[in-house]
Amino acid sequence: MNHLVDKRKIQCAIVLGLLLNTSLLFAQLKGDTYATAKSKGSANWVFTYAESPGFSSKKNGKMTGITVDLMNKFEEYVEKKEDIEVNVTYQSKDPNNFTLFLEEVKQARGGVFGLSNTTITEERKRIYNFSPPYITNIGMVLTHNSVPTLNSISEIAEKFAGMTVVTIKNSTNEKWVKDIKSKYYPGLKVEYVTSFGKAMDAIVADPKKFTNVDFTYYFEAIQNRQPVKRHPGGDESTEQFGIIIPKSNDWASLLDEFMSNEFVTSVEYKKIIADNLGQSAMKFFETLKK
Repeated sequence: MNHLVDKRKIQCAIVLGLLLNTSLLFAQLKGDTYATAKSKGSANWVFTYAESPGFSSKKNGKMTGITVDLMNKFEEYVEKKEDIEVNVTYQSKDPNNFTLFLEEVKQARGGVFGLSNTTITEERKRIYNFSPPYITNIGMVLTHNSVPTLNSISEIAEKFAGMTVVTIKNSTNEKWVKDIKSKYYPGLKVEYVTSFGKAMDAIVADPKKFTNVDFTYYFEAIQNRQPVKRHPGGDESTEQFGIIIPKSNDWASLLDEFMSNEFVTSVEYKKIIADNLGQSAMKFFETLKK
């Protein structure tokens, strides 16, 4: 009888544990609304994030990146203009899972802001709000450096014959993969991972894999002396990044005002870009303008 009771206790504990983990996984992020903050003179903001080199990363316990610096300046703007004291907390269940990051922002309420290399798309605008764009992204096709160079995307089926592309579900990178598969490479094999960092790990470890990622991953790989090659035929510069926020976030108009107030053309902003991306990335952008 005691064995039966103990077994039931163990089963109940397992069920409760699973329920607790599930509730934590899908717990809704909440921050103060602008309306509430104006009435009480203070605001609690929540920043969730997905790891992205140069844009949002935790290093030695400290958050760094363009989006981090940008939101710090927005905080200063709100405190000065609106006389609202802002308190910020970072909450991210899994910073290495971009799909979960998008879901967290979607389910959030009030003063919650999503920090990462998030592309503004018409499809996403139906689900989220965005800040004005703060940088134009360059998507790059990357492989191990032993792979022959792809100079034209139309040659991808021939040059990358037998290779597997590594991407992330629900990302604009996955959309690029589907377009390439439809137009040029019907037999292309697709492998899914949860983060762009894992996609980079895959191509470094296996010359038979390639990926399409944002330009910062390439410069990070070069800085870390990884055996990575950029293929010019895969460069695309049609995407723009923005701070992503839930539809219920009524700070959107103030964020628009801040970023539209010539901030993104200021010397201060250019310093943020240079500090986070490094001189090699800045020089690369300059060559594209010529």
